[in-house]
This record gives sequence, C-alpha cells and structure tokens, in this order.
Amino acid sequence: MPVNHDTDPATLTLRRRSPMAEGAGDKRGGAEAHLIVLVGHAMGRRFLLGDEMVLGRGPQSPIEILDDGVSRTHCRIARIDNGYKIEDLGSRNGTYVNGVRITESNLQFGDKIAVGSQTILLFASRDRFEDQRIQAQKLQALGQLAGGIAHDFNNLLGVVLANITHLLSLDRLDEGTTRKSLTEVETAARRAVDLTNQLLAFARSSRRQHKATDASTMIGDATRLLRATLHRSITLVTEVPTGLTLIGDPSQLLQVLMNLCINAGDAMPEGGTLTIAATRQTIVEEKEGAPLLAPGQYVVIEVRDTGTGMDPETRSRIFEPFFTTKPRGKGTGLGLATASVIVRDHGGHVEVDSERDKGTSFRVYLPAAQVKPVVRPRITQDHYSPVKGTVLLADDEELVRYATRRVLEHAGVKVLAAEDGAKAVELYLENRDVVELVILDLDMPNMNGEQAFRRLVEIDPEIKVIISSGYVLRERESSLRKAGVYGFLNKPYDSMTLMTTIAKALRERREGS
Repeated sequence: MPVNHDTDPATLTLRRRSPMAEGAGDKRGGAEAHLIVLVGHAMGRRFLLGDEMVLGRGPQSPIEILDDGVSRTHCRIARIDNGYKIEDLGSRNGTYVNGVRITESNLQFGDKIAVGSQTILLFASRDRFEDQRIQAQKLQALGQLAGGIAHDFNNLLGVVLANITHLLSLDRLDEGTTRKSLTEVETAARRAVDLTNQLLAFARSSRRQHKATDASTMIGDATRLLRATLHRSITLVTEVPTGLTLIGDPSQLLQVLMNLCINAGDAMPEGGTLTIAATRQTIVEEKEGAPLLAPGQYVVIEVRDTGTGMDPETRSRIFEPFFTTKPRGKGTGLGLATASVIVRDHGGHVEVDSERDKGTSFRVYLPAAQVKPVVRPRITQDHYSPVKGTVLLADDEELVRYATRRVLEHAGVKVLAAEDGAKAVELYLENRDVVELVILDLDMPNMNGEQAFRRLVEIDPEIKVIISSGYVLRERESSLRKAGVYGFLNKPYDSMTLMTTIAKALRERREGS
C-alpha cells in the first residue's frame, strides 16, 4: 500500500504533543511500549520496545522490512526519561510521524510511523495483564451468548427432527415431499454451521492478526450472533455501505462490537431499537477529546440504542475496569474496558454520547485500509471432475465415517475406513500399494490425526494427507503444513466441498504435482 507523504499544510493541522506522562515502557507501572506493523511485510505483528530499536532493511532491524524505499539503517527509537523518542538516521526518503517528516521527535501512544513507501508502524502500549483481562471478559460475554445460542440451535434442530421424523412416518416417499423436507434440513444445517463458525471466531484466543477487514462482513457476523441473543422486543437495524475496509484483527473487533451491542441490549429491558452504522471519515487535525487519534482515514462504527441512557457521572467512568451499574452477579465491569483497550491497540478511539432516558451512542474510530479485501470465487464442481481412486478415511465418529464413505463411493471412489489413527496406520501398511490419499480426523482416541500423520510420513514421505477438523489453532495448522500436510477439510463439510477437495488431491497426485 503506497503511503502519501505529500501533505498539504492547508488541509492538515497537526499539533505535536508533549512527551508522555505515563512513562511508556515502564514495567514498574505495568505498561509496555510496542510497535505494531499496520502496513507492511509483517502486518499485524507486535514487537516489544526495549531501550533502543534501530529500524531499516539491514540485519540489525528486529522487524523484517521488505521495502525498497527504506534505508539499511533508517531510524532509531530510544527510551528517554519520560517516554520514547524517534530519530531519523539520515535515510534517503525520510521518516514520517503522523504524516509529518521529522528529524527527531518525542513519541506518544497512537502515533503512526511511516518509513519508505509501504511500511506503517503504530506506537502503542499494552498493560501486561490486558491479554488476560480481554480473555476473561470474552468468557463472560460467551456466558451471556449461551442462552440465545442454545435457543437458536434448538430451533434449527427442531427443523431437522420434524422433517426427518415426518419422512420416516410416511408409507411411501413422494419425490416432491422428500425434496422439500431435505431442502429445509439443509437450510437448517447450514445456518447451524454459520452460527458455530461465528461463535468460534468470537471465542478463539490466538495471536492478533491485523489485516484488511471488510466492515460489512464483520457487522454481518455480529448481527447473526445478536439475533440469537437479544430479546425479541429489540429491533436490530444496520446501516452499512459496501466497500468500507479497515485494518484490524477480525476476532478482536467482533468482540468489541458484541460488547457494545450486548450492553445496548441490557439498556433496553422494555425493548427498543439497536442500530449499527458505519461510515468513512477523514480527520485532518487532532480530534478534541481524542489526543491519541492521529490525522488520517478512519472507518467509524456507531452503535446506537434507544435505552435508559446514562448520567454524566456514570458516563465518565464506563471505561474503568470492573466498574458496573449492573446488579451483583450480572456483570463484572470488563466489557467496555476491554473494548477500549482493543480499540486503542488498533490505533483507534471510542467516544460516547448519552443522556438519561434518551439513549446512548458509541462511536468506534478504526484506521481505514487503502485496499479492498480479496474475494476468492467459490469453487464449484465444474472446476474439478471426480477422479476414481482409493482413499483411506479415519474418523472416530461412526456417523461421519458412514456419510463420508457413502458420498465418495457414490462418486466411484473406493474407501477404506478406520475408527482411529492406529487403525489407519495399520490399514495403510496393508494397502499402501493402492491407497492414493488419506483423510485423518484431527482428534481421535488411541492415536490422534497429527500422530497418525507423522507416523505415515515415516512410512512414506510422499504420502498425500488431508486433515479434517472443526477447529484448528493457527499455530498448529502452520506446523502441520510445514510438516507436509496437503490440505485441511473443515468440518462440517457438504458433499460438494468433500468431492472437489478429494478430486483435486487425487488429480494432482496422478499429475505428479
């Protein structure tokens, strides 16, 4: 992403602030200073600042910068008595802080540092205990979601059971009735899959990954969860144009949105309207009340409710950890504090307007991206025609084995089935001359999928293995791919996804790729 350094003084007013009073990086106070790569090769990664860090394309730079516009020793960030300062080291293209070229400058949390034409870094702070606090709040929010999710799943399972028992009760199966019932079962199953995926995205705890994120997609994910959570007397409205892209971690930003919306729902016990809106806004000077918000392009997500509102005293304390107006046992006071921490970590800002009995409006400012997220076309059966062959399938769930085997055999693929990893290894040793592909469930008794895969690789380093699982941690997936796993099949999968994945793998094996 190119960075525009040609700033028009007539449109940009930037007041440099005094050095930090907080003592950035002072571990005695619990806060540590970091650099987060907002744009560049290592986008999303966070680097702890010590006493000094030299940035550039040379080997001494702890951040890998692949940018031709960056000098080998470009700039230095060093600790001073009351914070940190940045110094340009005579770079050929200059160092910029919030769009202004500097020779030397004190840094404030929230400053954006541009080096070269494709690298932007955020100078940010993080309390050593904030990660634990964020995860604790996430668990609390999941507890609030559980009732609504259970209700929604029961409705979906009700659709499945009603249709299946209806079909089983018929003496003769009519094609029209059968197709209609099966279509309703498929619709319910796909909705359950979507709901599970959103819940996993909200709950999982993994390394933060700041990337280009589509605002309408993220808000759509939130609304699907909220419709299963909010009381039926609350009307949910969204006002989100397409094409709004921001830089951030989708899972953490979804947590922010859910926190704000669940709070809004609690403020409307008698019902009302909850509105989620998003706009793009340009900030050309330091924003009043938001000294850490640097000038630039932002996506503003607004959450408005028609609830009870807040008095000035309550409004002034809502972002304090453990402050809550809810009865004992109904809340820990972590929701809004966590939201504020996450937004600040993204180089953004949260502001609130509220009056007693007139509702509340939260506005979340997040850095806008200059690129649109890549939308990959959906693979259809036309991309890959089925290929005959022999597949070894290992899964400890009998129903999954039966359903998967039936789909593959119907397409002409021979299937050898195993109930655990140990049996899969045994079957492979007996049939290695004919088995062309192995599908391993990740979590199985006796020997799990990862253990079975590593044992199979010892037997045949060229073996083609697909791992099947409903949830794989990013670090574990990366490790398995490096070890030689061909691909991953995400559960639950439909017959089209299964066949295209298997056909592609068998075809590539026969073509020698």
